[in-house]
Amino acid sequence: MNKSTDILAITFLFIATALITSCKWGQKREEPKGKNIICLIDFSDAKNANERLLFYMTSIKENIIPKLGLYDKVTVLPIDRASVTNSSDIFLANLAQKNFEPEMASPMEEEQIIQDNLKKYKDTLSIAFEQSFQTAINNRNKTSLGTDIFGALEVAKDKLSSRDDNYIFLFSDMMNWTNTLKMEPQDKGFNASTLEPSLAKVPTVDLSNSTVLVLTGEQVDVSADHFILVKSFWTKYFQSNNAKLYDYNSASLTKLKEIMNLTSE
Repeated sequence: MNKSTDILAITFLFIATALITSCKWGQKREEPKGKNIICLIDFSDAKNANERLLFYMTSIKENIIPKLGLYDKVTVLPIDRASVTNSSDIFLANLAQKNFEPEMASPMEEEQIIQDNLKKYKDTLSIAFEQSFQTAINNRNKTSLGTDIFGALEVAKDKLSSRDDNYIFLFSDMMNWTNTLKMEPQDKGFNASTLEPSLAKVPTVDLSNSTVLVLTGEQVDVSADHFILVKSFWTKYFQSNNAKLYDYNSASLTKLKEIMNLTSE
């Protein structure tokens, strides 16, 4: 091989390498998986509604929003008489659509700046969420006489992600109160002997690929037996509708914090 042939071969190799490299640079890097968090908040009337709503709001503000990651999304939806007919996003934040990277920074500084920018953004989200939550309390007062949990779950189903880790957090006493099923303690038609027939008549909502956590908050005039009855109903309901029930309790935030500390794979 003569000298001119060597130069031609090297030039060709350089051009080919440059083309391959540029093609890789042009490819959009796939974003890591995040948490797709859907919070369903019970705004329906109750004896201690104000205290429960404050607990729900504080739980989200202090235990969910500060723990959001770069690729997480949180949606807050209502539960009440108009869960379907008057459903709207009370709050929505998709962090994957935000850019927290600095325009110019050394590699050693970049990660710290990203985390600082993320924290600042979450601080603003906390303020915006509290304002939106209070507005929702005022606006949904006229639809508070009723509790359509099945309707709220149907709305939540449409918010599930095909690629991210789906979490449905239900902040509710879980006592549905519609013409389909009334679950309050005074509703004698709902009891241990009617639990299976009740499950058979309620709407089904396919919640595949979702993890559910229930926080009821403190309940007034609800016996331990009735709490267990309602819990038993929903445990079976979520199982039959392909959801993983991670936890169901009244006021312990341990499992909520546990989920928020999980890393999406």
